[in-house]
Amino acid sequence: MSERVLRELDPEILSIASGAGTVMVSNRFQGRIFAAVAGRLLHRFDAELAAAPDPENFNNLGGNSLWPAPEGGNFAFNYPPAGEWRVLPAINCVPTGTLLEEPGRIVVSKEIELENRRGKHFRVLFRREVSAIASDDVGWTLPPELSWCGYHSIDELIPEPGIPLDAAVLAAWSLEQFPGAENIIAFGRCAGSAAGCINDDFYGDPSTRISCSGRVFRFELGGEKRLQIGVSAACAPEFIGSLDRGRGVLSMRFTPSRTDGRYINIADNDQPRGVYSAADMFSIFNGASETDFHELETIAPMGVAADGTLGASRLESTTRFYIGDGAVLEEFLRSAAGVDLRQSAKQESPGS
Repeated sequence: MSERVLRELDPEILSIASGAGTVMVSNRFQGRIFAAVAGRLLHRFDAELAAAPDPENFNNLGGNSLWPAPEGGNFAFNYPPAGEWRVLPAINCVPTGTLLEEPGRIVVSKEIELENRRGKHFRVLFRREVSAIASDDVGWTLPPELSWCGYHSIDELIPEPGIPLDAAVLAAWSLEQFPGAENIIAFGRCAGSAAGCINDDFYGDPSTRISCSGRVFRFELGGEKRLQIGVSAACAPEFIGSLDRGRGVLSMRFTPSRTDGRYINIADNDQPRGVYSAADMFSIFNGASETDFHELETIAPMGVAADGTLGASRLESTTRFYIGDGAVLEEFLRSAAGVDLRQSAKQESPGS
C-alpha cells in the first residue's frame, strides 16, 4: 500500500519527518499512526474499508491504534454486559482532534465514553503525543545498505476521578499492525532466560511455533489459525519485533518496565483467575491466513490514584523500522541486537 492512497483518504493527515521516512497521525482514523519510506507504507492499511467505514462493526484499518484494556474477563471493554464481542464507538469511529502540531511533534486527543462488561460507564481523556526519533536514537550503528525511520509515542488514557477498582480497570494498549504473517518471524529479548517469560493464554496453542535460546525467543508467524502470546513484565523484556524478509522490513518496539502501576491481564478470554492473573508488557498477535496481518503490541500498567481509585494509564513506546535487503537485516539483527533467527540456534521450549 502506498502513502499516496492514505493521503488521498485523509488529506488533512499530520506528518513529521524521521530518518529516511515520514511518520503520520490521522485524526480522521481515530488517531492512528502510520509510517512510510520512499512512499511505501510500512503499516497495514485497509484502504477499501477506510473509504467506506462501517459504524456498526469494527473498522480494522491497520496502523498503530490505542485501545483500552482489558479485552476479555469481567472488566472487558470488548464485551457488553450481555451480547457479542464489539469495539466501542469511542475507539472504532470517533475521530481525534489536533492539540499541537510543530516540527517533529504532534499531539492529538479526544474525550471518549467507555462501558465495560460490568456495565460501568465513565469518561476518559484519550491522548497521543508522537515525536520523531533522532539519528542518535536508532539504537545501533547501521550498515550503509540499510535505512531507518521511527517514532516515540506517549499514549494516555485518563479516566474521570473517583472510579472504584471493583467497578473498572483500565490500561493503555498500543496495537501496531503490519502486513502479512506467513514466512515472517517475530522475536523478543529479555533480561534473563526467555523460556519462562511467555504467556500463551490467548488464542490457540502457539507452542510448536515458539523456540527460545538464552535471552531470545523466536515466534514463527503464519498458518491457518490466529495465535497470540504475551511477554511478562516480571521478566524485564527489552524489546519485541518482526522480520519480514520478503518486504525488507525489520520492525522493533520498545517500552520501559514500570513500577508506578499494576499490569493486568489484557487477553480476550474469560480470565477465570481474574484480571491480575497475567501481567504482560508486550504482546504479539499472529493473524489467521485469511486476515494476513500481524501485530506488535505494547502495554502500560493500570494507574492507581492516591485515594486508591482508578488512575491514569500512561504508555511510552518507541517504534523503529530498518529497511533494506532481508539477508542484511537478519545479519544486522544478529550482530547488533543479539537476536539470532537461524533455525540452527540452540533452542529450548517455552516454560522450560
